[in-house]
Amino acid sequence: MTRSFLAQGWKVLDQERLSKLELPDHETVVEIPRRMLQFFPEVNGGGVAHV
Repeated sequence: MTRSFLAQGWKVLDQERLSKLELPDHETVVEIPRRMLQFFPEVNGGGVAHV
């Protein structure tokens, strides 16, 4: 088990938005809806959201 997270979201294709980021060639960006942030422990006060 790794100590990282996988995130599923909408692939960002907007070149203007992407041009403002310094992304290595081996990385990409996904957009995560605000309503999904509750499931991230760092945002959820360190706890795990139970669905």
